[in-house]
Amino acid sequence: MQASATVLLERQPPKTSKRATLKRLGARYWHRLMRVGVPQQDAKELAIAVLRYSHLDCRPSSEEKRLIGRYCRHLGAVGLWHLELLLGS
Repeated sequence: MQASATVLLERQPPKTSKRATLKRLGARYWHRLMRVGVPQQDAKELAIAVLRYSHLDCRPSSEEKRLIGRYCRHLGAVGLWHLELLLGS
């Protein structure tokens, strides 16, 4: 009986792939942005830009910087604001 309990305690939950994790986070960011009034398409593009910056270490493009500047208050309201995003560092 003790051996089976030990095996159960040693089991780790199945690991999710990085892609699946990023996809889930992106959807969460997208929904948060839409809840505070960002239009659907802009929210999607912003969510991708924030995800790429914060998790993949990619700098925002000029179009993404424009969107970030336009919706900086919205990003702040949902806790996704990073000053470096706008500066592109």
